[in-house]
Amino acid sequence: MTDRRPPSGHNGGPPLDDPAPDRPGRCRDCRHWQPPPENLERDYEAFRLGLSRRRVKRPAGFCDRVLLDHAKIPAFSATAGNFSCRNFEPAPPKPPPKGGGFVTIWSGNRILWKGPEDEIPPRFRGDDPDPDAS
Repeated sequence: MTDRRPPSGHNGGPPLDDPAPDRPGRCRDCRHWQPPPENLERDYEAFRLGLSRRRVKRPAGFCDRVLLDHAKIPAFSATAGNFSCRNFEPAPPKPPPKGGGFVTIWSGNRILWKGPEDEIPPRFRGDDPDPDAS
């Protein structure tokens, strides 16, 4: 029996990088895939967790560029988010959401307005040319 020694400069520990996945990326991360409507996903998740007694089938999105292992021509297919095909192209990252903070506008010791940042009235944003008109 021969003892296989690690190459020079290697300390014999486990590999640092995870092995490359043998399957390509999932449909939910692909630019070609269209997800199912949110209400179907929400209903399915409630059924899966046992919060709903109504049976709901697993929702599927669709892709018009599915490339299976044996095919050479892309095809249209309904696919689940965890399905993968050979035609995977990563989707661009979604822009970070803007706003969403809670704002309190004060004048001295008095609160003039409270609410979400996206719903600030124009008279407090400075968009209104005549703030005394409202």
